[in-house]
Amino acid sequence: MQIPIAFFLLLGSALALAPDHGQTRATDSGEVTNQINRTVTLAPGADVKIQSINGQVSVETWDGDRAEINISVRASDLVTMEREPIIVEATPNSLTIRREEDKEGRRRGGDRGWVRHEARLKLPKNVNLKVSSVNGKVDIGAITGEVGVNSVNGGVVVAQAGTATQLSSINGGISVSLLRLGEGGLRVHSVNGGVKIGLPSETSAEIDVHSINGGIKSDLPITVIGEMKHGQLRGRVGDGGPQITITSVNGGVTLQRN
Repeated sequence: MQIPIAFFLLLGSALALAPDHGQTRATDSGEVTNQINRTVTLAPGADVKIQSINGQVSVETWDGDRAEINISVRASDLVTMEREPIIVEATPNSLTIRREEDKEGRRRGGDRGWVRHEARLKLPKNVNLKVSSVNGKVDIGAITGEVGVNSVNGGVVVAQAGTATQLSSINGGISVSLLRLGEGGLRVHSVNGGVKIGLPSETSAEIDVHSINGGIKSDLPITVIGEMKHGQLRGRVGDGGPQITITSVNGGVTLQRN
């Protein structure tokens, strides 16, 4: 049985795609599945947002200008799948992938069924990427632009970020390697797991680490300011500069050279 899914594709006037809504299939168990496949072209420095995905997000990167979107969707039933569709909004300078939440269902309460996703993307390296409200682990390849991660229920790995300013509310460990520390510095907050941050050897920064349930290790030479206590460290790397603040981490913290 094949039934069209309620899937919306919103496009800027500069971008045109052939209509392709995928196919929804019913399994013997009563669940329904759908596969969403899209390809768009993005300009250098485009802003990419991934929001409200209920499942794993994997981002591979490459030197081309195309973004390939592949999302597998499973739901308890067709009504639930249609009630919380995946929305893709694309222009040459932006790409947003998000789940439309069922606010009416939330207000009514009761058993509203379930929807699960597995998102696999291939993005140009030279974009800015923000990931938020993901219920699953997040794995990101090498990005030369800015990366931001917020509200993830799972571990986060960023192979390379051009820069990052905030990584917060992560229920799992996080590992990120930065090409540079921007003028706004970096804030890592509320991580239920270890934190590993790679920085260039020539980094100059102010360091403030506290509320840590674990040790603190650093390959970078840190000049300690004041008294060093368990789970707390204030110091300076190099000549000082942008602030790196790491707070409320349930795990060890490692600062290392890239």
